[in-house]
Amino acid sequence: MNTTLRLKVPQWQGGNNPAYSIGSDLLSFLVPKNLEQKDLTVPVPQYEQSLVKENGVTAQSIVAEIVTNTMALIEEESPDKIITLGGDCLVSQAPFDYLHGKYGERLGIIWLDAHPDISTPDIFFNEHAMVLGNLLNDGDPVLAAKVQHPFAASDVLYVGLQEPTADEKLILQRLGIDYKVQAQACLKPDAIKEWLEKNQFTKVVVHFDLDVLDPNEFRSIYFAEPGVTDYSAAAGKMMLQEVKETMAAIAEQSEIVGLTIAELLPWDVQNLKNLLNDFDIFR
Repeated sequence: MNTTLRLKVPQWQGGNNPAYSIGSDLLSFLVPKNLEQKDLTVPVPQYEQSLVKENGVTAQSIVAEIVTNTMALIEEESPDKIITLGGDCLVSQAPFDYLHGKYGERLGIIWLDAHPDISTPDIFFNEHAMVLGNLLNDGDPVLAAKVQHPFAASDVLYVGLQEPTADEKLILQRLGIDYKVQAQACLKPDAIKEWLEKNQFTKVVVHFDLDVLDPNEFRSIYFAEPGVTDYSAAAGKMMLQEVKETMAAIAEQSEIVGLTIAELLPWDVQNLKNLLNDFDIFR
């Protein structure tokens, strides 16, 4: 009998924003219930006043410990499938690493994200932008060293990718990742199915970073923060219907054994929480 583990990972340190933790709580509430799937929560430190950079990386030792604890929990459960509810994007590292060890060369990665997530400490400082790099034995050397079953560049397909930065383009070229900027239209379902079939990926893990979505349609993401108009990266362009069609196409062609949903930033909920914290009656 196949077993599916649901992991709630309210990690926020990888993106240095406590709202990611609230996003994990909300995702755990929003996803469809299934009593046959075991629910577990990975312990994550509460909000520190400030996070320190270590080796050029924000909270490196904290996120490294969370990855270690996540992997230990997964290995103890030994599931066939893993649903991960983040938190920031780094929450994909341990489950994808474990599943690659389980399924080997049959397993491909589909990365639904506006950004490539292959940064290194030389060009950026928050770990959530390095997670795919870590899984490819690159990224942050400290976190990459924790990956037991690294992927190859040919195992990765980007869906919804927007224009990378100049530094990211150099890393993508160095790693040999074949990618297509999808500013005008996201990758079509037939193209995704063709890629899976061509590479004989009978199993697949999907990383769904919510910032792949168009902020004009979906507002609880980084690019829809109230009062902010200037961002250092490109916003996503995918519509909810396109994500639905993409997931259906993947499931038609291959078995989805891992799904991460990450980077929900519920700005209104965060602001309301901050307001309520100041009400005397709650003290």
